[in-house]
Amino acid sequence: MLTNAACCSNVRTRFQKISEVARLTPTRFSEDHSIMVDKRAICGARNNADWYEIVFSAHGLKYQRQEHAFVAHDLPPPYYSKLTVLSPNQAEAITKELIKLAKQFDGVLGLKDSFCQLDLTDNGFETLFEATWIWRSARASHMPDDWEIVRHPNDLAHWEDSWKSNGSPEQLRMFPASLLNRDEVFFLGRRRNGRFDSGCIANRSSDCVGLFNVFAEQPSQHSFSQAADAVSAICGELPIVGYESGDELSFAELSSFDLVGPLRILVTRTAKF
Repeated sequence: MLTNAACCSNVRTRFQKISEVARLTPTRFSEDHSIMVDKRAICGARNNADWYEIVFSAHGLKYQRQEHAFVAHDLPPPYYSKLTVLSPNQAEAITKELIKLAKQFDGVLGLKDSFCQLDLTDNGFETLFEATWIWRSARASHMPDDWEIVRHPNDLAHWEDSWKSNGSPEQLRMFPASLLNRDEVFFLGRRRNGRFDSGCIANRSSDCVGLFNVFAEQPSQHSFSQAADAVSAICGELPIVGYESGDELSFAELSSFDLVGPLRILVTRTAKF
């Protein structure tokens, strides 16, 4: 998940272990701007922006989507960045947007450097955590046992409570019931003993489907694979994209996902331009 810089102090502890693992694994990529960006990573970034549009609209928040970036005009919900890079090799255009955002938000910024191409150390930014884009080719699948599509507002509230209790604590209701009316959005979960013990979200774009917010009471390669198969059961004609780090990245690899590029979340409370 992404982090809003305004709440970075509250989530830093949560992501510290993830970041330490990422720095010890091959998921840490060098900042060589000459490296060609995998088109599948670009597909993932744009699918993620599709989800941002959905979430911002559901919360009544203003934003602007450009070819090179998704830019928040209102304060984003927790775990969401104020700027998300959508196209590689756009450092100059991104910097111009960051200058405007720094003025608007008094220097408190968080952004998703979707292709690890931005050098903003001298501007006061630091890396909050690193992750890797993942991709699995389209495949047909059956819905795993006990998994279902969440269709009713009460069930969505229970799903969100489970998601929060399994690693994403937040008092704000993140997912309004209006999201259930979106044809391209799917909340999926495994219900056991009257509650959801694992789940994920899928959002369908024209050329891929996003897998994110994967959670489980006992995270494992099996639970991650089940989440991916649940997405394939409803969107089997499309490849799955997403991003993960730490143990979840290992689970994704074991679930037949390719690693297709690095990303990182950069944050600052004192942006300097």
